Amino acid sequence: MWTANDVGESLVLLALVFLGAALIRKWSSHLRALFLPTAVIGGFLALALGPEGVGRLTGSSGIFPDQTFQVWQALPGLLINVMAASLLLGEQLPAPGKIWSVAGPHVIMAGIMSAGQFAVAGVIVLVLLEPAFGFSDKGGALIELSFAGGHGTLAGLGPVLEAYGAGDLVEVGLGLATIGLVTGVVIGTILINYAISSPSIPIARQNPTTPDEDLDIDHHLPRPGQEPMDEWQGMSQVTGATVALGVSIAVGIVLLEFLRWIFGLLGSDFFEKFPLFPFTIIGGVIVQLVAVRYGFGWAVNRRAVEGLGGLSIDGIVICAIGTLSLSALGSNIGPLVILAAASVAWSIVLVFVIGRRVFDRDWFEHSIAEFGEGQGNVATGFMMLDMVDPARQTGVARGYSYRQLFTRPLVGGGFISALSVPLIAALGLPIFTILTVAIGVGLTIWGVRRATVEQGAIQGASVKPGG
Repeated sequence: MWTANDVGESLVLLALVFLGAALIRKWSSHLRALFLPTAVIGGFLALALGPEGVGRLTGSSGIFPDQTFQVWQALPGLLINVMAASLLLGEQLPAPGKIWSVAGPHVIMAGIMSAGQFAVAGVIVLVLLEPAFGFSDKGGALIELSFAGGHGTLAGLGPVLEAYGAGDLVEVGLGLATIGLVTGVVIGTILINYAISSPSIPIARQNPTTPDEDLDIDHHLPRPGQEPMDEWQGMSQVTGATVALGVSIAVGIVLLEFLRWIFGLLGSDFFEKFPLFPFTIIGGVIVQLVAVRYGFGWAVNRRAVEGLGGLSIDGIVICAIGTLSLSALGSNIGPLVILAAASVAWSIVLVFVIGRRVFDRDWFEHSIAEFGEGQGNVATGFMMLDMVDPARQTGVARGYSYRQLFTRPLVGGGFISALSVPLIAALGLPIFTILTVAIGVGLTIWGVRRATVEQGAIQGASVKPGG
C-alpha cells in the first residue's frame, strides 16, 4: 500500500512526464501535424518508460517506482468525479426553451450517435466477437463508453465492469479511447479537407487546413466572459472553484447513497454497482442553482472551474494511457481493431448520410463537430469546428455548446452510459441491442422530420406575398 509520500512523489513525476511531453510536442512537427494533445503524448511517454515499455526490456518496473504506477492507476477513477462535477458548474443556464430552439438538432444528433454506437457494438459482439473470440457480451457497450465517453468514463466504470465479470474490457476500452482521440483528429481533418475541395458540399471555410495552424485541442474549449478572477471572502477564485467542486461531489455522494438506501429497502443492489461520477454532474448543477438563487453565483468562476476540469481531463488521459496493460490489449487485438474500425465507419456515416438530413443548414459544420466528440471528446469537437469555421460564420458553436447542457448528464459518460452495462446484464445483449436500434431509428426519423419542418418554415418566410 502506498503512503502520502508516494502520492506526492507520483504527482511530481507526473508533472515531469507532462513537461517532457510538452517539449516533445514542441520539437516534433510530425506530432503537431497530427494535432495530438500533450496529455496523449505524455501517456505514451509514461507507457514507454514504465513496466510495459522499458520494464519489458530490462525485466524491471521501468524507471518509475512500483508505488508510482499504483497511484497513477487509481487517479483516473478519482479525477473523473472532478471532471464530471465541472461540466455544468459555473455555467449560465438559459431557459430550457431557448436552449432547445438552438441546440435541438445537436441533442438529437448526439442521441443518434450514442444509440448507434451501442447498436453497432451490440451487433458486432453478437454476430462475430462473442462466438469467434469469446468476447464478453458487456462489450456491446464498449464503443459508446470508449469513443463518446472516453478515458474518464472507462476509469469510472472499471469497478462496474469488474463487478459484472468483464474487468478485461477496461484495458480494451482504454485502448479504444486512445485510438478514438487520434482517429477523431486525423480522420476529422481528412474529412474537412475533402469537404473543402468538394463542390457538392457547401462549407464556411474555403482554404485547406494545415498543421501550421497548430490547433491544440488542449486549449480549444469556448471561454466565457473574461472577468478577472479576483479574490472573494479571503479566497482566490481557484480556491473558491475547488470548494464548489468539492461540495458538488459531496452532493453527488449523498444522492448515490440515498438511492442505494432506497433500492436496498426494495431488495435491490442495482446502485451498489453504480459509479459516482454521473451524480457529481447533478451535484454541480444543484450547487450552481443554489449559488444563483441565493446571490453568490458570481463567486463560482467558470474559468477557474473549467481550468480544474481541464486539469482533471489531462490527468485522466495521461494516467490511463500510461498504465495500459499491453498484454491485455495484445490478447484482444482482433476485437480492438474490429470495434475501432466499426466506430470510425459509423461516425462517417453519421456525418455524410444522417447529418445532412438532420441539420437544415450548414449541415457539414454541425455534423463534423459531433464527429469530433463522438470519436474523441468535447474539445475535439470544438477543434473540428475551429478548423471548418474559424471565423464563426455559422451558428454551430452556440448550438454545439448549448447541447452539452442536455446531453452531458446522459450520454458520452453520463447516466445512460453508466446504465448500459447493468442493463445488458439485466436484459441480455440481444434485447439491449434491439432497443438501441429502435431508439436510434426513432431519433433519426424525429431529426429528419424536424429539419424538414424547419426548412419549410424558412422557405415559406422567404417567399414574398404575391410572389
